[in-house]
Amino acid sequence: MDYTYIAEKIISLKDADLKLREILVQNGQLSGGYNKQMEELHNQNAEIMHEIIDSIGCPTIDKVGKEASEAAWLVIHSIGQPEFMKKCRDLLEDAVSDNKASPSCMELNLTGTNMEN
Repeated sequence: MDYTYIAEKIISLKDADLKLREILVQNGQLSGGYNKQMEELHNQNAEIMHEIIDSIGCPTIDKVGKEASEAAWLVIHSIGQPEFMKKCRDLLEDAVSDNKASPSCMELNLTGTNMEN
């Protein structure tokens, strides 16, 4: 199956996150708690990533390509929804074990998260 559209969508989510982050940093609006705009974007990204994972499963390299797969984990890492992040962590662990995701994504997803097993 061709997941080109999904790969492009995932990359666009990452790009939007990084662009907003850059704007907020430049405007001095990223310190002092969770910025409302960033929170809204992360919640939108969460909904889209839920849909993608429900549709295709784990966004692995063999499905969406290396760039989109790594972008997916960056997006997921930013989402402030612990239960969803735990689900994704488990999917990622399996994908890394099967050589379908980069091990560096595990470091990204487990670093800085406060998820109990």
